[in-house]
Amino acid sequence: MNRFKNKVAFVTGGGDGMGAASVKRLAEEGATVYAFDIDGDKAKTIAERLQSEGKTVVGIQGSVTEYEQLEKAFYQVDAEQDRLDILINVAGGSTAGYVTDLEISDWERLYRLNVLGTISACQLSVERMRKNSGGSIVVMSSISGVRGDPGWAAYNTCKAALINFTECLAWEVGKDNIRVNAICPGPIASERMIDSLPDPKFTQAYNESIALGRMGHPEEVASAIAFLASEDASFITGAHLLADGGLTARTGQPIVPPD
Repeated sequence: MNRFKNKVAFVTGGGDGMGAASVKRLAEEGATVYAFDIDGDKAKTIAERLQSEGKTVVGIQGSVTEYEQLEKAFYQVDAEQDRLDILINVAGGSTAGYVTDLEISDWERLYRLNVLGTISACQLSVERMRKNSGGSIVVMSSISGVRGDPGWAAYNTCKAALINFTECLAWEVGKDNIRVNAICPGPIASERMIDSLPDPKFTQAYNESIALGRMGHPEEVASAIAFLASEDASFITGAHLLADGGLTARTGQPIVPPD
């Protein structure tokens, strides 16, 4: 497929995991992609690897929590491309802790990273997309934005906020031919997630919680993101798409086998 030929895309958190998979997918389908990541080495590595395959990818170091760094990156896109068609917001993070145990600073840090970082990137993108008569934005939420996870309220609250933000922004910019959708992944077996599990038994527990019997892969989320970013989703905006292998398709209540 060549759905993104002559398109320019900006991916926050593009250095690894679902972000890097999205950079790769968009570039493979013809886009010029800017991979923005707080880890400059990772952004550079993914860019150089894809450049060696003939793709047009630029790695940029910066944090979404530092508006000046984000703005500088968008100025670079302006100077080099003079257009922006696609924004993929992947940058984010999480912190475990019960509501009464977390410090207010923990809540503030996660809000700045997950919510304000996304808002900043969207503001900068909408300004540019309006100039070239439209575009597509994909916001990284989570199934944790549609269900509760005791012990992870700070993260879940941010991800829930992003779903509502997506709905609001979609209505505000629809008249400008800009679509805004959220992707809500379930457990994804990225290197970062696997390394975060305290015991291998949790991998099996995640697998058993999913209808398909396994965790997802970053490339599978990237495929869903590419769909939302493409003209294949031309009449979809203000939506949140679950990519969770069926995890949220059941209530989670104990199941009494039918007679």
